[in-house]
Amino acid sequence: MANNDKQAAKAFHDATKLSYINLLTKPPLYKSYPGLTQITLPEAALPGMSTLEAVSGTPSASSDALDLGALAQLLHFSAGLIRKKNLAVAGEVHYRAAASAGALYPIELYLVCGDLPGLPAGVYHYSPADNALSQLREGDFRGNLAAATADETLTTLPAMIVSTAVFWRSAWKYRTRGYRYCFWDNGTVLANLLATANSLGQPVRVLTGFIDQDVDSVLGVDSEQEASTCVVALGQAGSHSPHSVQALSDIDPGDLGFTDLIAYPESDLLHVESRLASAEDVTAWRRHLHVSDRAIAADVTSGPLGEAILERGSTRRFAREDISLDQFSALLMAASATMPVDFGGGLTEPYLIVNAVDGLNSGSYHLSRESGELDLLKEGELREEAGHLCFEQALGADANAVICFMVDLESAMERFGNRGYRIAQLEAGVMGGNVYIAAHSMGLGATGMTFFDDAVTAFFSPHAAGKSLMFLVGLGRTATPNRVRPFRSKYGVLKDSLARGAGGDRRPVPDWLYSN
Repeated sequence: MANNDKQAAKAFHDATKLSYINLLTKPPLYKSYPGLTQITLPEAALPGMSTLEAVSGTPSASSDALDLGALAQLLHFSAGLIRKKNLAVAGEVHYRAAASAGALYPIELYLVCGDLPGLPAGVYHYSPADNALSQLREGDFRGNLAAATADETLTTLPAMIVSTAVFWRSAWKYRTRGYRYCFWDNGTVLANLLATANSLGQPVRVLTGFIDQDVDSVLGVDSEQEASTCVVALGQAGSHSPHSVQALSDIDPGDLGFTDLIAYPESDLLHVESRLASAEDVTAWRRHLHVSDRAIAADVTSGPLGEAILERGSTRRFAREDISLDQFSALLMAASATMPVDFGGGLTEPYLIVNAVDGLNSGSYHLSRESGELDLLKEGELREEAGHLCFEQALGADANAVICFMVDLESAMERFGNRGYRIAQLEAGVMGGNVYIAAHSMGLGATGMTFFDDAVTAFFSPHAAGKSLMFLVGLGRTATPNRVRPFRSKYGVLKDSLARGAGGDRRPVPDWLYSN
C-alpha cells in the first residue's frame, strides 16, 4: 500500500518548491499595546559630544539626575524612528537609529525604573513609532531585576533598560540563521545606547547574565516568541535601601501583530538551552571575567553623536578611493572600545581585509586588542577575495576595508556554556555598531554583510584556525550614486565552473575556496 499512499510525493513536492519570501506573513515592525495609556516623551535633544569620544572614551560622570529628557535621548538614539521616506516602488519606509539586518528590527526596549523626575516608578514599553512609553506595571520593580541578575546594586540605580528579541521578525526572512541576526541587531542598538549614555555622562553597565524567566515575567513577555536578551543598568547610584521582590500579576502581553509563524527547532532549542534558572547559576556563570580591550590611539575629528546617528544609513556602494590612516585608526579604535559588560568582554578578535587605506599596505590583517597592533597576515590586493567572502557582493570588493569580528566559540562556550554563543554575537554586534556610527561621524560609510562562514575562517588561517565569524562590516567612502552594483567575483565564476563539471586542473584553486 505504500506506493498507493500519495502523501510522500505530495509532501516532498511541497517541501522542495522554490518561492520568494511570503510577503503576506511579514511581521509588523512594531509591537503595540492597544488600550494602554501612552506617556509621550519629549523631543530628544541631539547628543552633542564628539562621536569618537562618546564611543571610545570614558567621559566624566554628570551630576544631572536621570530624567525624562535623558531617557528620551537614550531611547530615541538607540532604537527610535529617526525618519520616514516614501519610495516609488515600496511606499513609506521607516528608518531607525541603529542598523538592522534586512531592516526587520527585532529588538524591543523596556524601561524599569524607580520614581524619576517626570515619570513614576513602573515598567514601561518603548514605542519608537510614537516616541512614547506605555506603562505595563505601576510600582518599583528594581528589586525583581536585582534578584534576577544576582546584583543588589541595581536597587540603588534610577533605571534599567531591558532589551528583548522578537525572533520571528528575523526568522521570517533569515530562517534559523535569523537567531544570529537578533543578537547582531541587539549589539548595534547597544552601541548607540552606550555612546548616548556616555554623551550624557550617565554611568552604564550591560548585564547579560540573568534568570531569563524572571526578567521575562517582569516584562510580561512569553519567553518563546519574545525573550529578554540583556539588562542595561543606568545612572548614578543613590543610597541603598532595601527593595523586595514584588509579586507579579498578569499583564497585557501586547500585540506582536503576526500569525502563521514557522518554528525553527534549532534556534528554539539553543535559546532554551542557554537560559539561566537561578541566582546561583547567574553567580557561577559570571565568575569567568576577562578584560583585554585597549584603546588604539587616533588623531582625527568626528562630528557630534546625534548628527551621526540621524544621518546613518547602510552604504549600498563604496567608491574605490583611499581613506587616511588616521581615519582607519579611529575606526579600529571605535571597533575595539572597552565595553562595560558583566562577562568582561574581549571574546571578539577583529580580522581585516584592507584594500584602500593611504599609508597601509593592502592585505589581510589581525588586530590585537591587547597591544593595539595590526599584524600583516598576507600582503597584496584582495578585492576579489573580499567580494567572494562577503557572499558575492560588490560591497565587499569595493570597500576600503572589511572588518571580520571572529570568536573562538569553543573557548567561549567552555567558559560561558551555550549562553557564550549569545554574548559572542552580541559583543560582535556592538563592535560593528560602533564602526557604523564612527564611520558616519567622519563622513564615511559602513554596512554589515552576510558571508560564507567557513571560507572566512579558512581564508584567515592558520592564524584564525578554530575561530568563527560572528559579524562583518565593510567600510569606506560612499559612492555616488549610492546604489548596489552587479558583481561576480572570479572565485564565484570558478566555483560555478567546477560545480558544472570542470576539472579545476588548469588553474590553481586556493584551499579556502572549498570551505563553503
